[in-house]
Amino acid sequence: MAAPRSHCSFTASEPMLNRVFEAAFGDLPLLKRLVMTLDIGKGNLKEAVEALRVKDVGELEGLGVLHIAACRGSLEVCRYLIEELRVDVNVVDKEGRTPLKFAILCRNSVAKYLLDHGADPNRASHDRIYPLHEAALKGDCLTVELLLAKGAYIDLVAIRGTPLHCAASGDHDSTMKILLDHNADAGAEFKGALTYSAKKLHSEKVVSSDFLDCIMEDAGADCIVSDDEPVVKRKIRAAGYKRMGSYAFKRKNYSDASGCYSMAIAFDPDATVLSNRSLCWLLMGDGGKALLDANECRKMRPDWPKACYRQGAALMLLKDYVGASERFLDGLKLEPGNSEIEDALRKAWEAMKISQNSKAD
Repeated sequence: MAAPRSHCSFTASEPMLNRVFEAAFGDLPLLKRLVMTLDIGKGNLKEAVEALRVKDVGELEGLGVLHIAACRGSLEVCRYLIEELRVDVNVVDKEGRTPLKFAILCRNSVAKYLLDHGADPNRASHDRIYPLHEAALKGDCLTVELLLAKGAYIDLVAIRGTPLHCAASGDHDSTMKILLDHNADAGAEFKGALTYSAKKLHSEKVVSSDFLDCIMEDAGADCIVSDDEPVVKRKIRAAGYKRMGSYAFKRKNYSDASGCYSMAIAFDPDATVLSNRSLCWLLMGDGGKALLDANECRKMRPDWPKACYRQGAALMLLKDYVGASERFLDGLKLEPGNSEIEDALRKAWEAMKISQNSKAD
């Protein structure tokens, strides 16, 4: 479930749009003045606000003022937009994301206000991720309860399974208990999500027909794969899941990418896929898992500079600057002159000096 880079920080190319977005962060008086300026006395404040959208900025395209206010948790701004100007509470950006989704992603109390004022708890974004999945994945018990109270369907299936699957994947026991207390199906099948995703990506020529055939076979089987499946088929599955992971990664959906890479590794352990999954963990801020995968990657390919680089990057996140420097040096021994590793080594040395100086003070 990809979200904008910083979740709660946005920059648009148009100066006026930037000013409005900055005001939406919580400066209601300024926002009102800017809206009046945009309206130019026409008396169509609602239309003036709804016309303000980010254009042609990748994953931010289509974001509006209410999205920004919801993400920032600016309750008074949301109230002004929804109650005074009558802006659509379910407005979507290019990716089909609503203000409610951004409020949940940023874990703020505006989610309750939006739900109380007509936000649809069952509206998915174009990647078929629903608000309840987002809240369950974050272990946000309060929002999970709010969504269920507002009629969120409890067993909706997305690429990562049901909300219960999402809560389980993050070890959110309290969230799982809430879902089970509301009769979530503990045996809900994950196959529907895989089938949907495989069909979609096959139509986009991301995965092969052979891989789709495997997934369709799984849909009618008692288990995802039998123990005696031929090696050729396991290779097909691994390649397909790797492609699915790369597809999700390019869209900055690192959680789904790591899940797909995990499936690929289960069928055919591979150093490249371990490296890719290590990067996913790194970008999600989990240095421990990133290091585990990087270490396994290096065991499989000890002469691969990228494996050393992955180890160093994970150690940097864990603030082990000495260890990171050693791994980067290992990489440079394997590939002298690698500019990416040289740059990383310089940063590790700088961080080590700063750390040592702060301890001395």
